[in-house]
Amino acid sequence: MNLPLVGYKLILSYCGTGFRGWQKQGQLPTVQRFLEEAVAKIWETNIHVEGASRTDAGVHAKGQVASFIAPRKHEAEVVQRALNYYLPDTIRVLHVRVVSKEFHARFHAISKTYQYWIWNDPVMDPFYLWRAWHIPRQLDIKGMNEATRLFVGKKDFASFVSYPGFVLKDTTKTVFDCGFTVQGQLCLFTIKADGFLYRMVRNIVGALVKIGLGRLDLEKLKVIFESKNRKLSPASAPPWGLYLMKVDYPPDMEINH
Repeated sequence: MNLPLVGYKLILSYCGTGFRGWQKQGQLPTVQRFLEEAVAKIWETNIHVEGASRTDAGVHAKGQVASFIAPRKHEAEVVQRALNYYLPDTIRVLHVRVVSKEFHARFHAISKTYQYWIWNDPVMDPFYLWRAWHIPRQLDIKGMNEATRLFVGKKDFASFVSYPGFVLKDTTKTVFDCGFTVQGQLCLFTIKADGFLYRMVRNIVGALVKIGLGRLDLEKLKVIFESKNRKLSPASAPPWGLYLMKVDYPPDMEINH
């Protein structure tokens, strides 16, 4: 009896420390590799798993989305329990939904939300090691928030994209909202856009921290933005402060099957 093929949509949380990022690279420890190995144990065959975002080495996720197509031999709750059984403790499947086999985690995403964590205190909290970027000097949060307005809207982010290993045809993205909030010593930068270029968030944060430390002013940042030259932009923020928080999809792609 041939079982019908369906789509499975997963929402994942993982601690990126110790992983070489999302994308499979042979036998290196990556999130995609461990997830595909877990799926293969359940279905007893190799199945490709697609991720909404190819997070870099050391980057974390609280709302990564993945999808794959497989015969409907298990309901969503069973798949969730089985995946978490086979996965390392640092990767957890928070939710599973059976969707149309047309659903694609990356191609159908309409927006993504990232957050970057900064620990702004002379003393680093050891519980935030490899979870937040330690900036010991006091940051000018008001000045940083004023500078974030420069990034909102449909803009060319050529000055804030690192070379991904291939020529980018288009460096234009639409940022819907971004800004800093403060929770004690933790400074959170949240940004939502229709998509992100390679290291775009980390490059933006690197520049905004320079603003916050008084080492870069808003006028100079505008010049950097308009130059469309990555070489003029400040260094990238480290990967361990970055979190993929949420991926949004059209409502018609969220229907249960």
